[in-house]
Amino acid sequence: MRLALLADVHGNLPAFEAALAAARREAPDVLVVAGDVVNGGPDSRACWQLARAEADLLLRGNHERYAIDRGTPAGDPAWFGPRFRPLAWTVAELDGLLEDVRAAPIEARVDDAVYVMHAAPGDDHAGAFPWTPDDELAALFGGVDAELLLRAHNHLPFHRTLGSGRLLVSAGAVGLALAGRPEAQWVLLTRGAGGWRVEHRSTPYDVAAALRRFDDSGYLEAAGPVGALFRREAATGGHQLVPFMRFERAWREARGLPDDEATLEAALAAFLSARG
Repeated sequence: MRLALLADVHGNLPAFEAALAAARREAPDVLVVAGDVVNGGPDSRACWQLARAEADLLLRGNHERYAIDRGTPAGDPAWFGPRFRPLAWTVAELDGLLEDVRAAPIEARVDDAVYVMHAAPGDDHAGAFPWTPDDELAALFGGVDAELLLRAHNHLPFHRTLGSGRLLVSAGAVGLALAGRPEAQWVLLTRGAGGWRVEHRSTPYDVAAALRRFDDSGYLEAAGPVGALFRREAATGGHQLVPFMRFERAWREARGLPDDEATLEAALAAFLSARG
């Protein structure tokens, strides 16, 4: 069996198209898209529709959950605040598709040997990283009876052997790579007589075209400071949003400023100035 694993597209259509084309050239038996197709970039609708058309198995992740739960009792009221202006864009983009998004599972079996999830079993937001201790990984994934565990979510590609010879594979991000290069990351897995061969792939794509979509679609005006940070992640292939959120809180509290849109804008200017 050959299996292609793609995830964390985040509304970046040029990256998704390039990764899908590269994956299809490998003629996989199964193509899995493991969630977070939407939110972050300007083209969530087109990305979800393409994933629905191309994937043999399509999961939803935490960003799909944000979109389907926004404005419902399950949603967080903070999702209407200035930090979540990109989510408002995404929800508008997905008009008429939210029930289809809701119907996608957060985890599923490909066969008896292969289990796929967005982050961890029963949890679309659990973190697992190349440096996560073995005992923490065992606690997260110990209950899954499968030889191959596939996940995404944290945008950093790695694979680790767990107890009982099980293999955990975490995909990098197609649309918002955080490993230092603006490329579309995905995984090709091949099952042979000796077990699974794991190939983490990085596919070049038209980054300039992706950035033009941020600039020309109206997204940046609608999405505000956080939308600008998503654009910087697409441009650089590196962390921007999480470092900014940590910076912004400390910067705001040190100055006794209110937690509002104007403060967020001012903090972004200070953050970008500090980064050069």
